[in-house]
Amino acid sequence: GSTFCSTTFRLFFSTVMGLDSVVTAAVLSCVMKARDGVAVFGIDLPYTEKQVKAHMKDIMAYKLFALAVLAIWLFVQEFSLSSFITLASAVQGFAFLLLARQAGEEGSMRGISRKMLFTYALALCFRLWSTLFYLGYLPVDYSGYFVYQGTDVLTLLVVVNLLSKALQRYPSADEDSFWVSVPIAGALVLGWLVHPNLDNVEHADAAWMSSLWLEAAAFCPQIWMVSRAGRCRSLTAHFVALSFASRCIVALFWLEAYPQLKIMSHIYGEGLVYDFTPGYAVLAAYLLQVLVISDFMFAYLRSARRPQMDSVMEL
Repeated sequence: GSTFCSTTFRLFFSTVMGLDSVVTAAVLSCVMKARDGVAVFGIDLPYTEKQVKAHMKDIMAYKLFALAVLAIWLFVQEFSLSSFITLASAVQGFAFLLLARQAGEEGSMRGISRKMLFTYALALCFRLWSTLFYLGYLPVDYSGYFVYQGTDVLTLLVVVNLLSKALQRYPSADEDSFWVSVPIAGALVLGWLVHPNLDNVEHADAAWMSSLWLEAAAFCPQIWMVSRAGRCRSLTAHFVALSFASRCIVALFWLEAYPQLKIMSHIYGEGLVYDFTPGYAVLAAYLLQVLVISDFMFAYLRSARRPQMDSVMEL
């Protein structure tokens, strides 16, 4: 078992790092075949090999992320439904790393919402308040042993670093004019009023639930900024698309697991009556997150049919 996993990991690592030209050729081939395949359904994706090669640095980043996910999976040697939580957290962390790369390459925070960074940092702090000290909302597989929490901690460090840069080098306030204070207040109130009790500690349960609503609020300023501009940097678009994928992944888990969030309401006769409201609230929070980003995703997919060589994507 472990020997096989180690051998598989070494083989994959040498393939990606030592024979990268082969992998690159395979990626180009897959993209070209995908282009030809969707053309059968009348979808025209006019990508050329030259245009794909222009984005090879982005493709390399995705390959390295896939390598990291595989390495973690081989380390924990277990995959269950709750692993979706860790995977979603890793995808979101990777999305913020792409934002950090954009900021580093351009030396500017233009196109990145400071209010989004602040609100998401707040959401991470509230979630870590629960997951670092209590066990109720951790994945039940081995990734719940600090892999999940570690991913959130690293993501928080990246977000705080971006926020510090945004405070120093920030564009006009007119570009980031979304009034996020009201959604933040609403998220805190909703989290306190309706929350599960898996931690069995009210402040921790409320903090975890508030983090879900705060995540939904966090994406609003970024989507608002992009929609007003009608364009965004390529890596900013990748960030939002990866955030959408992350929200969908974790929503799939809770769509299956939300009955576990039931709380005992009262005793009726000889049986117990349970309240499923906390589970419905969790589903509503993730549905809101998906809906907030979905409008951008439609524009993003339309824009994908018009590949551009520069770093700005017209939506």
